[in-house]
Amino acid sequence: MQFTPDLDDLKKFRHQLHQHAETSNNEAFTSNIVKKKLEEYHPHKIIENVGGHGLVAIFKGKNPGKNVGIRADMDALPIDEFLDLPYGSITSNVAHKCGHDGHMTMVTGLGDYLQKNQPEYGDVYLIYQPAEETGEGAARVIKSLKALNIHLDYLFGLHNLPGFEKNLIVSKKSIFAAASKGMVIKLTGETSHAAEPENGKSPGLAIAKIITEITNLHKNHTFSSLTLATVIHTVMGEIAFGTSPGYGEVRVTLRAMQDKDMHELTNLAEDIVIQAAKENQLEQDISYIESFPSTENSEYIFETLQKVARLKNIAFNEIEKPFKWSEDFGHFKEITHTGFFGLGAGLEMPSLHSKEYDFPDEITATGIAMYIGLIEQFTSDVQD
Repeated sequence: MQFTPDLDDLKKFRHQLHQHAETSNNEAFTSNIVKKKLEEYHPHKIIENVGGHGLVAIFKGKNPGKNVGIRADMDALPIDEFLDLPYGSITSNVAHKCGHDGHMTMVTGLGDYLQKNQPEYGDVYLIYQPAEETGEGAARVIKSLKALNIHLDYLFGLHNLPGFEKNLIVSKKSIFAAASKGMVIKLTGETSHAAEPENGKSPGLAIAKIITEITNLHKNHTFSSLTLATVIHTVMGEIAFGTSPGYGEVRVTLRAMQDKDMHELTNLAEDIVIQAAKENQLEQDISYIESFPSTENSEYIFETLQKVARLKNIAFNEIEKPFKWSEDFGHFKEITHTGFFGLGAGLEMPSLHSKEYDFPDEITATGIAMYIGLIEQFTSDVQD
């Protein structure tokens, strides 16, 4: 049965999501909007509070088979609405400047398809994941899926890509996007009078050593592919010229294309901190936030993406190098076979996270078509 999405209806839905943008871990109203829309398509079941404010809509197949998941991220960014849009965000300093409103719209559009085209084999799970921007959501959704005893054989996702022609599918074998994590270093010594620094324990020299050596890690060690350690913030003491500080912090973004390189980079960075603290008689504490594993496509999944694009008459481009940005979709490879691709948003489209950005509704149909093709590949016949 030929399916044509109701693009006017989906555009209104996307604009509604955009108007009510919510940041990571605050997506309650967004979840409610999505749930009400999904109910129009009569899924077998809608599960709420998945990994936070996430949702899972289940569309049962006619016969047992492989379970296919399609994932959308839900959160907006702490960026004020800059554009004069009739559907502009009504929440101060919050707007969908990454296109997650568009991602949710494409996945929700599948509900209409699935109610009219029940899968022959296996079930389809539409998964709405909160807190992608902070790297927390995917891991929490995984925990919820395990608790719900939901097993996925395959999971697919996409991200719109400014700088690429509209409706072009972009992907890559193996690593598609880098792993990254935020390293938080805290150094504690003792304050003293600035005239008598020898009576205290300042973190100054340790911070200088950490910044220098961590920044040069990729030059001084051999890794299998690109790695970076970027110092993004540091603070030490107070603005008090009579006081030698006793506390300081350094924050570093660690980035690697390969998960094994990330493991090595992390260990080397920690060794630098531990040694610098020891040399300066400081206590040290290391923690991590915004952790993103690499996002990968197996050769089989990549070839399937190519095949679907060909069958749907959609232009496809294999990129030579992985993207240096990160996506927490990479966490899902721990529990299932994953596939991820980019969808061109326009050569002149402002960059993601830019105040001038707004998701282009013209690419919605292409994202839906790719997802439908992937669902057809894995649910139309019995899979080995």
